[in-house]
Amino acid sequence: MFYNKSTQIGRGQDNRCNQPRPVGDILTEMFSSNSLFARGYRQHQSVYPNTEPCVDLKLLTREPGRIPLGNYLDGAITRDAEDHFLFIENATDKKRNDVQQRNPHVYEGVYININRKPDGTLYPTFNRPQFNEQLSFLEFCRRAAEELILVASGFATGFGEEK
Repeated sequence: MFYNKSTQIGRGQDNRCNQPRPVGDILTEMFSSNSLFARGYRQHQSVYPNTEPCVDLKLLTREPGRIPLGNYLDGAITRDAEDHFLFIENATDKKRNDVQQRNPHVYEGVYININRKPDGTLYPTFNRPQFNEQLSFLEFCRRAAEELILVASGFATGFGEEK
């Protein structure tokens, strides 16, 4: 794909590369251009530009230091004072504590699940179906009963036993 250098994003009217420019100028140029990205973005949703002059912005990020140029952060921005905004980055890459599930599933089926209590006892639970013309309450009961029989025969032969 060929671009006219005077309409390329990131180049000013004077064609100087890698020169500092205000972010607003770059965004205005990017969204007002006729590129595929700009056209798709304008068709996807309405854009209501808003510039807040003379505001203080505090960024709470997951890594120390300045944000590299061109990086996007996933998070939320709130206005917590007349001239102050606060951005908090989401913890998407944060290590999660492995939580022991209280009654883990031993078997996850279409119509039923089999759970194990802390003392080792097994018990079934029914999944909540979406009833429609193809799946009535009566048909759900029949299919769940068939699945229960299938699972019970599997556990009787040692299929579900943990070593």
